[in-house]
Amino acid sequence: MATAFGLALVSLGAIVWCTVVARPVAGPALPKSTAAPNPWVAAAARADPLVGWDRKATTEVTLARATERDLDPVPKGRIDPRQRQVKVTVVHRLQMAPKDPLTEALRQGSGFPGTLQQVTDAAFGAIKVGGPGLAPTTRLAPILTSDSTGTTARFAVTLLRQVKTDELLKLDFTAPNAVPLIVTSRSIAVLPGEWTVLRLAGITPEREQEERLEFTVGAYPVSMTLAPDSFGFADTVVEDDFSWATALGVLTAIALVAFLLRSLGRGWWARLANRELFVGLVLAAPTLLIPLFAADWSAVAYVILFVAVPALALRHAGRVLPTSPPWNTRDLLVTTGLGVVVGLGMLAWSWLHGQLPGQTLLAGGAVAAVAAAGSAVAFSVDLGVRPVIVRLAVLSAEAAIGLLALALWLRALLAGVYPPDSVRLVLALGWAMIPVAAIAVATKQWTRGAVAGAVLVSLLVQGWPTEWLDTGSWSLAVSQPEPRIGSLVLTPLVRGVLGLLLLGFLMLVLRLRRLGDELSAIDNPVAESTMIAVLMVLYITPGGSTTLADIDVPLPLLAITSIVAWASARWLLSGPRPVLTEPASHEEHRRLIRAALHKRLLLVAEQELYRVGRGRIGSGEMSMTDFDERRDALEQALRQHGRHPETAFATAAGCPPWHNGVHAFAASLLLSLPFAIVYGWPEGVDLTSFIFDARYLITLPAFGFLFGYFYPRLRGTQPMTKALHLIAAALLTELSGYLSTLVEPDIGAFDKVQVVGIVVGQVTMVCVGLGLYWEWRLMHLAGEPWARVRNLRSIRSLAAPALAIVVAAGTTAATSAAGQTVDRILKGDQITTTAPR
Repeated sequence: MATAFGLALVSLGAIVWCTVVARPVAGPALPKSTAAPNPWVAAAARADPLVGWDRKATTEVTLARATERDLDPVPKGRIDPRQRQVKVTVVHRLQMAPKDPLTEALRQGSGFPGTLQQVTDAAFGAIKVGGPGLAPTTRLAPILTSDSTGTTARFAVTLLRQVKTDELLKLDFTAPNAVPLIVTSRSIAVLPGEWTVLRLAGITPEREQEERLEFTVGAYPVSMTLAPDSFGFADTVVEDDFSWATALGVLTAIALVAFLLRSLGRGWWARLANRELFVGLVLAAPTLLIPLFAADWSAVAYVILFVAVPALALRHAGRVLPTSPPWNTRDLLVTTGLGVVVGLGMLAWSWLHGQLPGQTLLAGGAVAAVAAAGSAVAFSVDLGVRPVIVRLAVLSAEAAIGLLALALWLRALLAGVYPPDSVRLVLALGWAMIPVAAIAVATKQWTRGAVAGAVLVSLLVQGWPTEWLDTGSWSLAVSQPEPRIGSLVLTPLVRGVLGLLLLGFLMLVLRLRRLGDELSAIDNPVAESTMIAVLMVLYITPGGSTTLADIDVPLPLLAITSIVAWASARWLLSGPRPVLTEPASHEEHRRLIRAALHKRLLLVAEQELYRVGRGRIGSGEMSMTDFDERRDALEQALRQHGRHPETAFATAAGCPPWHNGVHAFAASLLLSLPFAIVYGWPEGVDLTSFIFDARYLITLPAFGFLFGYFYPRLRGTQPMTKALHLIAAALLTELSGYLSTLVEPDIGAFDKVQVVGIVVGQVTMVCVGLGLYWEWRLMHLAGEPWARVRNLRSIRSLAAPALAIVVAAGTTAATSAAGQTVDRILKGDQITTTAPR
């Protein structure tokens, strides 16, 4: 035991020693500090004071709308089409005498391009433009032109800003910071373009025109404020004390939380482990908001999300599941082997970037691994089982290498120079424990496939493979902007939180899967609450606008479609229900369908007897006695089938609710795909944003899933009548997202009709197609031909569904034929590139 503990301490000591002696990794080259000597200022100090008085400085500031070419370098996620993108071009000119020492200093270009900002700020003063920047400020190389009268230096600076349409723009002209002054006064000209000068501070214009403002200032700061030409100021501002957006948001949040809590069921709350999990998540949730209020404490939020919450989830799964994970030694060897591969990659990075010399790194790693393996052998030698001893030695050596790589990674991370993808990799592997535990709890078992899938999903949550495999992503950390969803910066923490929301939605679906194995789920309030919560989540709509048939369609804020989805689902499930005899098997379903078909045949025969009998009795071809005998025989046969209407076509057909729901979802999704081809496919910078963008593809299929899952409870007694009720519910929900469009005065009546026509066409096609498919499916499960209930050769039999499908297809085709592109119907405001509802 002494030998074993001694070797373990040697291994740990080698790791600690390597970490302590590791050198700080050289970060990216930083620009020279502004405190360093400015070669221009030094040259100006050597010049005769009279030379300084001969210099002339002019500045021309031009404001213009940024073009697509200007915005090409800007990440698309940063550009908000509802705001103004402004390009500010600043051109400085400095005229110098022939013998001015500044000319030679400028020609030498000492420190260029790093000192370009110092040079312009020293001579002309910095110009600051209000509003968030779309891209870093760019500076062109100075242009010199010389003749017998002297030299003129031209400096060009470009700034890109994004401001709201009604936001004012402020220009601050700071004082030059050179000592002594390079110039004593500056002549400034501002060309406002689409802006109007609203306020001046410290400026007395020398020339004041609509398109040009000129003034001269000395070594002191001045500023001006501009307003967009198209913006008018109201005399009075009417404050709306009541906000429908806020009210709907609060109502949606309350309803959604209520349904989520109800979907868990009383049995879930009765278990102590579940209550502990709930309390732990409630305590962890506020800590995730730390970066919004105290950026310096963001590390706490990262530790909570990627360490504490995974540990809590694994502990909960271990307490709830009846069995321990079925991992064997081979699983541990494979997992640790993959970890060693990643660790060796990180150690190679440490060697390539000079964190440790190659010999030191090799010696330290070898000592740590060999000592750890020796310690494991010493601990297990008493067992006398050679395979076990060898496996423990291999596991210990692999753990030592992984621990060394992790320690060096943390050391480099403190300096902020480690590759950003390595950070996301480690965080993704930690976050993967949450879905591993969640899937295990949902399926009541530990599976290797679930672990592999959870790790893959967690990697995709942190970025697409194209982002992970970027050639520069595993170099030194560089200052580059993070991807965005609108104004939301997609840091690893934000991506992890969005991944948790996606996982929560997946858990609701898995709960429907578990409850849907029993026919009793149709009347289970827990299943109903879970289904409504799923619909409400899918129909939460961000505010803003969307493009539909080349029409800028305004959308209500946040919650109205979610509220309507809740009401529509409740209306579908709370209607009058006939007395049903649910078949317990497919054979019983077959008997019920055949009995229903026989009863339908008798009803048709009785109707035909009354129709034909009238003429045949009048012509003498049939006597009243024969008529009464046939009628009595039909009535006797009908009495044998009971007085109640047949309901065989309103049952679950002997299938569990989940099975029916999946079939209905798949059929609805196939019927919706043609519209997706017209509207465009979803996009996203990672898995979470992609799925959020793809919600418009599964909102109608979600109603189809409701149709199949709760089919016996839906209003109506036949597939087509239930489908008509589904049309009413789905259409009301879909159109509620366009209420603002229908009352918007700036949108013409034809455009409004077109928007409504497109939505009605898609809903009708999907729901009617689902009704026809369900009718065929019921007959197919009963082993009967579909023609016995719907004759495909009869125009009358297919008139209503055919007309509905023709109207749906015609609406979409006419829209496209008119030369108008339908771009992402049912999508909300752009969040990554776009965020659907």
